[in-house]
Formats: sequence, C-alpha cells, structure tokens
Amino acid sequence: MILRKFTVLISSLLFLCSSAALSAEDRGIKLHAERLALVIGNSAYQTAPLKNSLNDAEDMAATLKNLGFKVILKKNADQRTMEDTIRYFGKQLRNGGIGLFYFAGHGVQVGGRNYLMPIDARIESESDVRYEAVDAGRVLGKMEDAENQLNIVILDACRNNPYARAFRSDQSGLARMDAPTGSLIAYATGPGEVAADGPERNGIFTKYLIQHMMTPNLSIEQALKRVRIDVARQTSGRQIPWESSSLMGDFYFNPEKSTISTEKVEKLKIPSESASETQVASISDDNTRSIEPWTGIWKVEGNRIYNGTWVLKQNGNTVVSTSDSTTWFDIVGRADGNSFKGKAKSQYHYQFQLKLSSDGLSFEGTATDYLGRTGIALKGRRKE
Repeated sequence: MILRKFTVLISSLLFLCSSAALSAEDRGIKLHAERLALVIGNSAYQTAPLKNSLNDAEDMAATLKNLGFKVILKKNADQRTMEDTIRYFGKQLRNGGIGLFYFAGHGVQVGGRNYLMPIDARIESESDVRYEAVDAGRVLGKMEDAENQLNIVILDACRNNPYARAFRSDQSGLARMDAPTGSLIAYATGPGEVAADGPERNGIFTKYLIQHMMTPNLSIEQALKRVRIDVARQTSGRQIPWESSSLMGDFYFNPEKSTISTEKVEKLKIPSESASETQVASISDDNTRSIEPWTGIWKVEGNRIYNGTWVLKQNGNTVVSTSDSTTWFDIVGRADGNSFKGKAKSQYHYQFQLKLSSDGLSFEGTATDYLGRTGIALKGRRKE
C-alpha cells in the first residue's frame, strides 16, 4: 500500500557549544540563512488520482514563502520534469543556506527503497518502478552533494498502492531511512504502517505540519512533537508519527517573536493578581462588562486555527489578548459596542469580525486566513 507519509530530513554542519549558555541563533542554524524550497504536488494519476495533493503542495508553497523561502513549485510533474527540477534544485543549493524538498503524491517502497511516483508512470510489474518512478535517494543525494548548511525533506506520499496487484511483495507504506549524522528523519507513522488522508482540504499530516511550522519560536523537534500529538488525537491513536534523529543543531521554521510587544501585554496585568483571576473578577462585574464587553476569558471552539482560551482585555475601543491565552497567536483589534474587528497575529495575520450575543456570554463571526480563504466560522463562549 502507498501511505500518507511525511519524512523530514535535516542535515546540519554546525558545531555547537553548551545550548544552555547560548542564544537560539548560536545554538543552531543561522536564523537568516538563505532558504530555498522545491515543492512538487502530483494528483492527476491515470491510476488512482488523488484529491488533496495539489492543495497540500500549493498551501505548503504559500506557507514556505511566508517563512522566507524562495519556492520552486511544480504541479502534476512527469518523470523528466521531476528529475530535471531536482537536478536544478541541487545546483542552486551549492550556494549554501537551507534547502527544503516537499513532495505530495503517490509513493511506494520496493526492495527497501522509496520511490516517488510521477503522473506518467506506467507500472505493469514491480520491476517497472525503478525505471518509471523517481528514487527518493536522488533528492537526498543532490542535497548531500551541495554541502549546504541544512536540508529538510518532507515526503507526503499517500493512500493505498494502486499497483498492489502487480507487485510480488505486500510491503506497505514507505521504508525506514535512518538519519545520517547531524540529521533528523520524521515519519508520519511507523515504517510500513498505514496513514489516513483525511476529509478536509489538506491531508492530516500536512494540515498539522503547516499549522505548527507557522508557530513562532518552535524548534523542528517541538513542531514535530505537536504534529504527533495532533495526528494521534485526530486518528484516535491509529497513527503515531515516528522519527530517527542524530540532529546536532536547532532549526526554527519561524524564529520571529510575537508581533505584540511584551511591554503592552504587561501593562494590562494587575501586579497583585494573575491575569486569569483578574478576568474572572471582571466578568462578574456587570458594570465593567457593560463598559468593556470584550474583557474576559473566552473558550473558542469549532475551528482548529482559533481553538483555545482567549483571555481578552478591553481598554476603551482597543482589545488585545494577554499572555494567559492558550493560543499560538496574539489578538489585537478594535471594538465598537458589541462588534469586534481584529487580527490574530503571528508570522501571519488572520483577520476576523465578531459579534457578541445580546447577553454578552457568547460571540459568533467569520475569519479570513493568510491564504485569503474567507467565511471561516468562529464561535466563542465566556467562561464564568
């Protein structure tokens, strides 16, 4: 079977001192190194076309651009296009910096090797794969030849093997690849195990990977741990991402700090009380609620991007979130009575418009994400 996999390979040539004594930049990869990505999404297969692969590739390309990568995007690529583009990508990496390769499409393992399927692959027997497909080792080889600073490979190869009847073996998924020194290889699930694709715009792995890549100041290990938790929760434990690591440095997809200054947040706190205690007190005061209706603790559910506890403080018409919020972004906006128009700010700006209920205990609204998708439903309820 062909599985929905992702493989992340990070190869670092840095020597590090004690991480406890050094800054984030000194502990790992230089934060402002040149970043180059090759993204390939294949869906238009004659045998078993795919639904989400192009969405995954397009959304990953947009995310990487926002994270400072120069992106080469190829969609529905044939074998010649894939091989030529990988060769060109490898040459560009010789200039140094960080390289990232992402593939969404069909992938198979044959003889312990992993192959990425172009849309023009003609597979009549297992032996055809090595001639009709692209060996994943070709990508790793070109990256190693470049001797650049750091490399990341993400393989999101999906679904059941459409050529299974023509294969002699019954091996599932992708084969295990051990991490070379100074690298990390992460799998969406254990080697040879089946991974679900998911009913949404993106596959389960790419969905959560994009989300946590955007989170500020997460190392790659922290991001993958959050992906593992979310994938395991959504699949009820049927998929547990797995990884092999010999990483020698820290890499951050999004090393930037929050766009809301700490100074502004601190000014909202009352020194003698925690933010949560202060908000609980304030929402029990009807007079305060009438003057500052958005001040309080809000439980937001129904959309994975915004889910969490929002602790908001209103000062005049200005509304911001405090550090006690459990979201991965900061909220800032302007209130006009029971209406609130604002942004959820991290590396990206998500815009939203909210409307309080007449009793002031809940709100509803819509949001627009960083890709320009509109009409995302938002709901929140005040926590008493």
